[in-house]
Amino acid sequence: MGKFSQLMNEFSISNLLKESFKKKDTINPRDIFEEKLAELNISENQAFNLIGLDKNSVNPILDGSIKHPNLFNVLKLSDFLDIPLKELIVFLIANQQSDKIKKLETSNDYQFIERNFDIDRLNRAGLINSKSDSSEIKQNLLDFFGFKSIQEYEDYTLKLDMILYSSTKRNFADKMRYFSVSSAYMIFERIANPNYYDRDSLKELIPKIKPYTQDVEKGLLTVCQALYSIGVTVCFQKQLTTSQFRGATFAVNRKPCIVLTDLNKNFGSIWHALLHELYHVLFDFESILSQGYHLTGEPDLLLINEKNADEFAQDFFFDSNLLRFIKPHINNDLMVSQIAKKNNIHKCLVYFAFQIEMYFNQNKNYWKAFGQYFPDIDETIKRLSPLVWEKDSIPQKAKIIKEIFELNKIIE
Repeated sequence: MGKFSQLMNEFSISNLLKESFKKKDTINPRDIFEEKLAELNISENQAFNLIGLDKNSVNPILDGSIKHPNLFNVLKLSDFLDIPLKELIVFLIANQQSDKIKKLETSNDYQFIERNFDIDRLNRAGLINSKSDSSEIKQNLLDFFGFKSIQEYEDYTLKLDMILYSSTKRNFADKMRYFSVSSAYMIFERIANPNYYDRDSLKELIPKIKPYTQDVEKGLLTVCQALYSIGVTVCFQKQLTTSQFRGATFAVNRKPCIVLTDLNKNFGSIWHALLHELYHVLFDFESILSQGYHLTGEPDLLLINEKNADEFAQDFFFDSNLLRFIKPHINNDLMVSQIAKKNNIHKCLVYFAFQIEMYFNQNKNYWKAFGQYFPDIDETIKRLSPLVWEKDSIPQKAKIIKEIFELNKIIE
């Protein structure tokens, strides 16, 4: 953080209000003024002349009774008394009438909300009920996060930014992505997976995942419960408008956490995203530990290899040799079903592999083809209790997900 940014933060309304609540009786400008008179051996009138102000301007500041302090007058008195400007301002705020402090707090809350949240898009997502009623917006956000005040949320985000964001990575213009990432982190932190993360156990577990793709209703849930038991937590988010990411891997309490979304609403894509993120857990977790999280598809200064993760996920379900074999017969449902069964995967993953191959290597779009073979993802993800922005809160959602995973179902 640069010197100017530090200065702006130090004199922000939020910081000054916090200091005023903590340090109401730290200084007494009147006593310091009297001491200064004795030190210089001068009268009050001589002091007023030195400061360049009359007694009607100085006395209300010294007593903290001034209602509308003039900044230049406060600066002059701060300089004369050798009191840091911030301390004098904090003293004056602390001695304002409660209704004025309340108005200042309210103004600060709404400035913070405007700066950090995309009100229009959150309204469209159903998370806030109004775009114009500031009190209702504030209450909707506090209810969602489980905080009692905007100050409590602001304090939390300061901590979160230190964990997740460098000065180059935190982008205030991308408010929806920040909101989505922060919400995921908060849920993982509240879930607080108690199980020890064991990389060797993860390596043993991954090869056993494939058959569970055939169970549309419970397969993904069973896999996520097994991952939880070895210290890897997975949660699901409904895609938040404009945040546009399939998945992300976090380090929370030094344990891997994966968030998946229903971007593209595709059964094959969800399983592919899970294996993509598990690759990052296996091979990139030390880098992720150093930066807090990795968002799939986001440019990364640490050069975490997205191509390798994609190839790992694709080869895991249906490798290039199998794809070459089935490609000429892709419209033969019987052959596709047989090869899928032989490889212990849901047959839509064969079609998904073909779609990926045609799009990225042949520049042909088959994303809308074979739709009849792709299960509805709602049956798959509902058992994971995905975060639904318009009706959920983070404390409630974390509690539900923890209860789901604590069933401790193990893949054998």
